[in-house]
Amino acid sequence: MRGGCSLVILAGGLSRRMGRDKAALPAGDGTLIEHIARRLAPVVLETIVAGGSVTPNLPDVRLVADRADGLGPLGGMHAGLTAARYPHVWVVACDLPDVQPAVVTRLGEMSAGYDAVVPRIGGEPQGVCALYQRSLASRIDGLLNAGERSIRSLLAASRVRYVTEEELRVIDPELRSFRNINTPADYEAWLTTQPASP
Repeated sequence: MRGGCSLVILAGGLSRRMGRDKAALPAGDGTLIEHIARRLAPVVLETIVAGGSVTPNLPDVRLVADRADGLGPLGGMHAGLTAARYPHVWVVACDLPDVQPAVVTRLGEMSAGYDAVVPRIGGEPQGVCALYQRSLASRIDGLLNAGERSIRSLLAASRVRYVTEEELRVIDPELRSFRNINTPADYEAWLTTQPASP
């Protein structure tokens, strides 16, 4: 990707189905958000955490606040894109613990001429594991001011390259990158897939 890439981890949200803050869930020797930041740091030039109340205990991670509560993932994206230093911004939700670092390389290969590169799994766009142009911050601002809260509204107003499951399976055969943790059962199931601590 020309000009480099920022990572924005979306950490806001109410985690209603989980019953507690997903970003703060224990994961290995830290929290879930720290797990994701460490996992993806080698393939980006900076990491930003947007929204939420969890402060990752990691060097070189910047925190930015949503401009207001209740704006949903689009509000977090606006905060992150506004703060980003690089022209490409990889947006990842804090409840996607198995995101493969290679995903951003794959999306970046397809980004020329598009505002966003968005995987589509089961026919649904995965807007919280997608690559966006930083310049979309002003468009998001306009949508938020108009009362829009959904990422779909942004995609409808943008030039989007949708990525098929087949294109993604080249780097992530089981599409684990897009399996999110929404409930305590999801979290417990994910923990069983993690290596035991030494």
